[in-house]
Amino acid sequence: MTFDQRNNIPTPVESLVIWCNNCGIYGELQVFNGVIWTNISGGNVSGIPVVGDSGGGGIVAYILQSADPGYILGETHGLIAAPQDQSTSIQWGCSGIFIGGTSTALGSGQSNTTAIINGCVFNSAAKICNDLVLNNYTDWYLPSKDELNILSLNQVEIGGFTATFYWSSSEDTSVTAWGEHFGGAQNSFGKSNSYRVRAIRSF
Repeated sequence: MTFDQRNNIPTPVESLVIWCNNCGIYGELQVFNGVIWTNISGGNVSGIPVVGDSGGGGIVAYILQSADPGYILGETHGLIAAPQDQSTSIQWGCSGIFIGGTSTALGSGQSNTTAIINGCVFNSAAKICNDLVLNNYTDWYLPSKDELNILSLNQVEIGGFTATFYWSSSEDTSVTAWGEHFGGAQNSFGKSNSYRVRAIRSF
């Protein structure tokens, strides 16, 4: 059941156990102790995740809305940002090579990263995210242009960013790709420029 459905149980009995499918990042088993709801080990229960919550290997950066690709009614999905930058200075990579097939849209960062890895053997911004193993998670990727903009908009809640340039996984031309100044605007920059990188993953 959902968080709201749990809260609408009129008189939960002591030892009632439920699965709250939109509590925390991945849902949570909860038990009523006769006074309050607790998690299965007796600690504080998780509520519906919000931007800035810790979990899923990092910090909740975004919760999908109804118009977003990947949104599923009744389920909670979104983006997790790594809690710190993965590089303070790295090239996008492959200047002069057109990777093709990347997108700027929300939900495309993972496929963009895969396309870059497959199309370019280079220690790139995408590769540093693709190779990341952090808090037992291995499915990190370089955010797309629109995903990077979400990180910029929510940078205070996520934390750890610097007011400088960050790379996205969205290619523009054979020699340029999209980046964003955290405190400024998005622009297309030379792939050989060295900027910061922050990895994300989906949940």
